[in-house]
Amino acid sequence: MKRNVWLAAGLIAAGVVLAAVDVRSTVAQETAAAEKSAEILGIGSKAPALDIEHWVSNGNGAFKPVTKFEEGNVYIVEFWATWCGPCIMSMPHLVETQEKYKDNKVQLISVSDEDLDTVTQFLEGEVRGSEGKTYAQLTSAYCLTTDPDRSVYTSYMEAAGQNGIPTAFIVGKKGLVEWIGHPMEMDEPLEQIVTDKWDLAAAKKQWEVAQEAQRAQMEAQRALQGVFARLQSGDFEEALKMLDKVIADTENKEIAMQLRGLKLNVMMQTGSTEADVIPVAKEVLQAMSSEPMGMNNLAWMIAEQAAEGFFTNKEFLAEVAGMTETAAGGATKADDWQVWDTAAHLYFHAGNIEKAIAAQKKAVDNPNSAQAPEVAEFLKKLEGMK
Repeated sequence: MKRNVWLAAGLIAAGVVLAAVDVRSTVAQETAAAEKSAEILGIGSKAPALDIEHWVSNGNGAFKPVTKFEEGNVYIVEFWATWCGPCIMSMPHLVETQEKYKDNKVQLISVSDEDLDTVTQFLEGEVRGSEGKTYAQLTSAYCLTTDPDRSVYTSYMEAAGQNGIPTAFIVGKKGLVEWIGHPMEMDEPLEQIVTDKWDLAAAKKQWEVAQEAQRAQMEAQRALQGVFARLQSGDFEEALKMLDKVIADTENKEIAMQLRGLKLNVMMQTGSTEADVIPVAKEVLQAMSSEPMGMNNLAWMIAEQAAEGFFTNKEFLAEVAGMTETAAGGATKADDWQVWDTAAHLYFHAGNIEKAIAAQKKAVDNPNSAQAPEVAEFLKKLEGMK
């Protein structure tokens, strides 16, 4: 169910800061890509010209190689590789997409940065689950290419700070990049772009906000490296001072909130007193009031620490239980049992058995709570204490 795993849980508490964007992505790679790019490519940017070395398929003769984008046409520039499982899984969807829009001046161009022999050998292979059909036959519906000098990868993927594949760029009728993302998620934006219903200004704004959040995440992540080095050396006092500075220097409110959650976890595990921790806990919980599951994770951590004897202030525990009950109202129906269960444990540690029973009954009433048998067991325990 819910766990608190020492400093590893601190990383979870700061999940927005430290979550991996891609399993092959590192801060160093992202920073190098940003420094290498003379101009950041994003939504609303003019799409770079294509300089592709090998055009392996051409949509069964329907398309010609592209260098510059023709006004009035829509292009999908998608990046893939023979070793990339998700890329291969996306191929049937790419075929369907190209066939659906083949009469709407939409051209799908799939680009690998591998050498021609590697791609050709892959295409000779049989499609999994389709006996007798090769990948060459499958992908013949659209333009499959390879660009070993990586010029297109540099001008698109690196320029846009994208590290994971498959990634698709939709170039609209005016030659501007209008959408960037996973090709399996492009159906709705593509339809709107083709039918001239796409709100490019709104998409650009959303992209800029997301990019700013990512930059803030990277900055905080780099700053935290020194904090964790201090924690590993056992210099907890200096680690907390450094963490306070990171929080003070972080302009992104969401990331600052997650960092305060990390601070709370560190304080509880490194010798701070209950009196020192309570004000910080209240501040973090209040900041998370609009994030039910994030707040639930912290509230559960407090309940666990109460079980271990760290928190003994029953008034504080009752206050946290009440905040958790409020959060349960904002959780999804699938997840609210976890929040009610947390509230029940907090009321139990606060000494209010009646409220604990009432909260735990709501947890048990959710069918999804069956995945955690201890929820029903805890209700029995509480009822036995009446």
